[in-house]
Amino acid sequence: MEKKVLAGAKLAGGNPENERVENDYYATNPEAVKMLLSKYDFFAQTILEPCVGGGHIANAINEFYKNKREITGLDLVDRGYPNTIVADFLTYETDKKYEGIITNPPYSLAKEFVEKGMDLLTDNGQMAMFLKIQFLEGVKRKELFEKYPPKYIYVFRNRMATWNSGLEKDPKTGKKWATTMCHAWFVWEKGSTSEPIVRWLETDNI
Repeated sequence: MEKKVLAGAKLAGGNPENERVENDYYATNPEAVKMLLSKYDFFAQTILEPCVGGGHIANAINEFYKNKREITGLDLVDRGYPNTIVADFLTYETDKKYEGIITNPPYSLAKEFVEKGMDLLTDNGQMAMFLKIQFLEGVKRKELFEKYPPKYIYVFRNRMATWNSGLEKDPKTGKKWATTMCHAWFVWEKGSTSEPIVRWLETDNI
């Protein structure tokens, strides 16, 4: 059974020697957030981070915009980000609409996160999701992309590893995490129906 799991990890582009992280807590490298914001104007003032974790994305936004954004953090588990709302995003009920959503969702639920995000966005709202480039594939997502085509896809030229359990380095080795997966920021602007524009992000400094 274990060999089958490892083979699956290889096929998915993961590192088969890394153990599965509890609650799929794979935090986003804050530099990946800053790289996006340096290329894309995220003008939204009210922002929801539905997988806020320890605040890796939210803190990067606050740092980049000098705390001039109102950020609401939500997650299944309170990992210390101030005022985290403990809830399941997919069943989260609120009357509030957000001008922006930025997150790194569980990949297996990414389609559902996009659909839920669209429901919570204001008209012309912005949404960015950190996803594997393979999200572009698949017959099941054909209808999603026809209904909600991304406005931009920002592809990392070099690999951008996530941080297992929110840690910048592997505690066993003291080295930065590695990955064989290619990631990209998928950016939606609610109401846009144009063909996606592909751009690249340089990661030489990571």
